[in-house]
Amino acid sequence: MTDNDVNGDVDDWAVWQLVDPLLPTGGFAHSQGLESAAHSRLVAGLDERVRDQTGWDVDTFCFEAVRNASTLMIPFVEAARGLHHPAAGAGGKKASTDWEWLDRRLGAHLAGNHVANRASVAMGAALIRAAIAAYGEDEKIGQKLKEVKRISRAEKSGGHLATTFGAVAGCLGLSTRRAARLFAYLTLRDVLSAATRLNLIGPLEAAASMRRCSNRCNEMATTAASSAAALHANAPKDFAVAAAVSRAANTSPLTDLIQGGHDALYSRLFSS
Repeated sequence: MTDNDVNGDVDDWAVWQLVDPLLPTGGFAHSQGLESAAHSRLVAGLDERVRDQTGWDVDTFCFEAVRNASTLMIPFVEAARGLHHPAAGAGGKKASTDWEWLDRRLGAHLAGNHVANRASVAMGAALIRAAIAAYGEDEKIGQKLKEVKRISRAEKSGGHLATTFGAVAGCLGLSTRRAARLFAYLTLRDVLSAATRLNLIGPLEAAASMRRCSNRCNEMATTAASSAAALHANAPKDFAVAAAVSRAANTSPLTDLIQGGHDALYSRLFSS
């Protein structure tokens, strides 16, 4: 797999646009399971934890969310990125077929958590719409992104966030490390945004929390991406895409179980 940015200056602008809250990707409508965790008292604000001496703090939940994103989602991000990177060389029907297989494989991983599955598809659909609007004027990029959208619509419930994000990152020429770190950052940002709106922490504490979490989250993301890239590089060509995601797994089962109960909440701020 390729690990170089195609153009550093253009790449920076692409990254800034992808993380811009004004890009309507739908991430702020989802709490990554934090709302359900707060209602179940798995996660509590500082005052509640001091009073009841129970519950995770927001930082702990952030680590769990990013760790799970790293071990389960980032291998799919990296595999999809490699298929669509300008230096990959495959392109065409094979890239489309491989991407569709990746998307179905990720759907199988998420089948046990209907809330996470639904959120993944919704955010993937929002991302591809926004990406086509933002980057589609470039003929080559636009053609690839529209093909991803076509496949997503053709599938009964396809177009998951991780595979779509990887395709967008690849089309923009992002490197392995940059794409993985960006995905982890967006996961962390959305959790902290949800924590603020749930009144678990304030906006200033959210900023401090992001800084505290950044080093570990960066390490988890880059380790997962590097592992997926190495598996891809060392596998026979016909099995390289499957090899890249062969070790993808959910490593935070408690948060996964809690998130699955989101629809049972009496009142909800978030879709997931």
